[in-house]
Amino acid sequence: MKKLLIVLIPLVFCYLAIVAGFYLDQQNLVFVPMPNNGTTPQKYGLTEYEDVKFKNPEGQTLDGWWVHHSDGQPHPVLLYCHGNAANLSLLSQVSKLFYDFGFDALLFDYRSYGDSEGSKTGLSEKAVDEDALSAFQWLKDKGIDEHGIIIWGHSLGSSVAAQLATQTHPAGLILEGAFPSIYAVSRARFPWLWIFPFMIHDKFETVRYVAERTCPLLEIHGESDTIIPFALGERVYQAAAEPKQWLAIPGMNHLDFPSVATQYQQPIMDWVAKCEETAKPN
Repeated sequence: MKKLLIVLIPLVFCYLAIVAGFYLDQQNLVFVPMPNNGTTPQKYGLTEYEDVKFKNPEGQTLDGWWVHHSDGQPHPVLLYCHGNAANLSLLSQVSKLFYDFGFDALLFDYRSYGDSEGSKTGLSEKAVDEDALSAFQWLKDKGIDEHGIIIWGHSLGSSVAAQLATQTHPAGLILEGAFPSIYAVSRARFPWLWIFPFMIHDKFETVRYVAERTCPLLEIHGESDTIIPFALGERVYQAAAEPKQWLAIPGMNHLDFPSVATQYQQPIMDWVAKCEETAKPN
């Protein structure tokens, strides 16, 4: 018995140290801000965009790209909330993709990401939610009716987008690679790790937000997603209030959408057209 304890006690302490490390370092696991690498939409042949700046409630200047058509025709307006390790330079191809879809789109970096100013209080769910609301307000300040804005969120940004849709009245909400909550992701990715919901600082409870929102929802998920398992996306969809639509993409992994997007452009834009029609004032 003594020999067994000699082996077990260090293992228990080692395991508890791992749990403590997760608890103490979770902010760095959730948020991975990186500077821009200099890539712009021009690399993909897109010249119709502007580098824009706007303030968040804490006073930081946030950086964004306003991708727009100059043909004088009306276009659906998109606000894009990116994932935890993305930034504008990594979204250059996505910007061109949205343009080719027919969107006028605002893509932006949260505080501390890309060329946006760093946060005085650190990154948190509250911080990125405030930044997304500031981006939404920038569109409204341009004279765009909020009922005509489509919000699209990818990965961590799906939770940010869903939360934003509970605070505003957009035409529709698109979630790509969505997850129920940070706790659910932690349990799925680290099932051996002894953690509880109360240990999670930034909860990102997407399942609650999609149940509270009032606009139409389109949820997109890759069947081969190795970052956010397909089953987690299904849980979000099951929790969502109507109206909602599910679009499963065979063979797509978490970051593969740009390579297959044109195959799904029509169903996405058909859904957007329905949202715009529904959002029109009577």
